[in-house]
Amino acid sequence: MIGTCVIAPPPARAADEVTPDGMRGLASATRVIVVAADHARATRASVRTYARATGGSWRRVRNAMPARLGAGGLRAAARRREGDGSTPMGNFGFVYGFGSRPDPGVTQLGWRRLSPTSCWAASRAHYNRWIDQRPCAGEALWPSAGRAYRYAAVLDFNYRRPVYGRGSGIFLHVQTGRATRGCVSLGERDLLLVLRWLRPGTRIVIGTTAYLRSLEQ
Repeated sequence: MIGTCVIAPPPARAADEVTPDGMRGLASATRVIVVAADHARATRASVRTYARATGGSWRRVRNAMPARLGAGGLRAAARRREGDGSTPMGNFGFVYGFGSRPDPGVTQLGWRRLSPTSCWAASRAHYNRWIDQRPCAGEALWPSAGRAYRYAAVLDFNYRRPVYGRGSGIFLHVQTGRATRGCVSLGERDLLLVLRWLRPGTRIVIGTTAYLRSLEQ
């Protein structure tokens, strides 16, 4: 009797799934988070994680996780303005993790603990940076320590060379049951799994499905 080898088909793709395959700007990335929303006014999105497989293709690590976006929907990063409540579209990295709880295992990225003086500055002198100051000229982080900022990570949107007024304090953080002020939020269990999976160089790509597909080469 001659045995036969049955090759299992790849996992089916959901209608809204956009993989990193062929996306510009990911040549050096080995891990990618894709945040996909149906349209620019959406305040909800699906988040999937991918790791680069042998041969350069992308393997899905986690299936769709429900996420909340900014109350102002999605906006191109260059058109975003401080306080407009939108989540920036684009390809971003991570700076470090932070929260009111101990480091849950954010490998190699670093972890900062919140305190009553923790402030995300919106002033020109310290724009889009964590400072310790009270009163806070920006977003006081401590009032959100009990829920949203139990665990979080800083995205590098407008971070390396900040443009004053373009927007500050874009994080990946715990869901609160409502839209964010521009961040991406996940349920705590999902967020912890993602944070522990992050490595230096991990990218997060955020946008509408149409925008994300426009990045495919």
